[in-house]
Amino acid sequence: MTWTACGDAPTSLTLEEANKIHGQLTRLSGELHDRMLAETAALEVEIESAMLAGDSSLALQLARIESRMNEWDVRFHDWSETVVEVPGIESDHDDHAGHDHGSHAGHDHDHSHHAAISLEGMSDDEILAIQEALLAELETLQALYEESMLAKQAIQQ
Repeated sequence: MTWTACGDAPTSLTLEEANKIHGQLTRLSGELHDRMLAETAALEVEIESAMLAGDSSLALQLARIESRMNEWDVRFHDWSETVVEVPGIESDHDDHAGHDHGSHAGHDHDHSHHAAISLEGMSDDEILAIQEALLAELETLQALYEESMLAKQAIQQ
């Protein structure tokens, strides 16, 4: 007779690492998106202010930055559609904790980690590789955001 312990099988170190990366994705993406939303709102005020001051050149330059930010926002939301939970691990985070979902109209904010997409049946190494790829893409998105902010600073000097 064999005795078995109650509960689930222990989680592999690979899945634990994948889950750490997933938590990092959630935190960083929420912070980055919130910064972008605040910056977009500030840009709108600055564009209006430049127009009222009769500085159409500055307003046009700021509008170009805002357009890049809008393109970035679409790309960000496309990326967020690919983020999924690590299977077999209880989530220890609230989706985009601290993320203000109501701060901008016209955006769909169902950050439910898309039940339609599943990593079930994949190997632990494949799951880790997916989480690492998601992090790499998020880092690319962050770099694009930072480039826009540098461009904004350059035209305001």
